[in-house]
Amino acid sequence: MFFKDLKKTFNRLFSLKINNKGKNNIFHIPQSAYLRKVRIKIYGNNNSVILGENVYLHNVHIRIGFPDCPVDNVQIKIGCNTTFNSADIQLGESKSSLIIGENCMFSFNVEIACSDTHAITDELNNLINVGKNTLIGSNVWICKNVLILKNTVIADGCIVAQNSVVTKTFDEKNSIIAGVPARVVKRNIRWNRKRPQEMLNNDL
Repeated sequence: MFFKDLKKTFNRLFSLKINNKGKNNIFHIPQSAYLRKVRIKIYGNNNSVILGENVYLHNVHIRIGFPDCPVDNVQIKIGCNTTFNSADIQLGESKSSLIIGENCMFSFNVEIACSDTHAITDELNNLINVGKNTLIGSNVWICKNVLILKNTVIADGCIVAQNSVVTKTFDEKNSIIAGVPARVVKRNIRWNRKRPQEMLNNDL
């Protein structure tokens, strides 16, 4: 048991790299979290990254702010039992947030861009592309190569199909969302982490 715990601690120390360029930034990472090739970069003050119990992060890059444009009071929260296979997460506006629920499953090459990297204005020079809050509910399955853009909502129990681009609010629970831009293509579905063949075997 001692060597098992020592190995887990070693993996946590050498698989997590934090670049903290600010003050009063909070990192809550429970002992039950599994982290592998995780990088967190924060430029600014009073920001937080909060992970729930048994979160699994593999090859995940989290960025809050930019070296030339720090931000403050940003929150990232990832719920218990949520898993990532590879993802890039970016927040670039102060007082913005990314909230992810429990028991979510993120596949490979997922990008969550909660902010744009350059400004867009109207004809009166008013900024029109501010990133505020992005919300992903519980028990959501995000498939491979999905792009989730700023100020979007994905309701509980949904699946976002491979190669989709999420650009708006989806408040219908238990739906399949697909396309560029994404839209609801099927309703009243359920999913779990079992393989299809496991489900077939249970019916035999």
